[in-house]
Amino acid sequence: MPWWTDEEWTQLHAADGCGMCGDAHLESNPHSILIASTETTHLRLARNQAHPGYCLVILREHVTDLSLLEPTQLAAFWRDVQRAGRAIGAALDPRKIDYLVMGHRMPHLHCHLLPQHSSDDPTRNVDISDGPVLCEDAVLAERARAIRQARMAT
Repeated sequence: MPWWTDEEWTQLHAADGCGMCGDAHLESNPHSILIASTETTHLRLARNQAHPGYCLVILREHVTDLSLLEPTQLAAFWRDVQRAGRAIGAALDPRKIDYLVMGHRMPHLHCHLLPQHSSDDPTRNVDISDGPVLCEDAVLAERARAIRQARMAT
């Protein structure tokens, strides 16, 4: 499939109808659960836990690219990403966390935090479409609690 048409891309860029604007602040949505919110971002635990601890940091404001942020907002976004990474690290002790900022399918600024564990193949490229590995609600809630608690300590 070639890149989006101009009409499709314009529609994807629009704040009205943006899926992340519509549900990133909710306690639960079909893709993730809310762990915490700051003045700048929402931290969400993905329901697909093919990478245990997989989270997203989503900018509250509808901005489609890092290059569009003012320096103070950019610093606040990355500070929240760093804090989320520290919390995931403290809660789940991964070997490494990979940080991915893409947005060609969902042009709303967000960062995927994909923990890499000792059971993962370190030579394999990261793939956010791994899985899905859907945990029981209790397991997902416990993982969210652990990350939330670790985040409060950082």
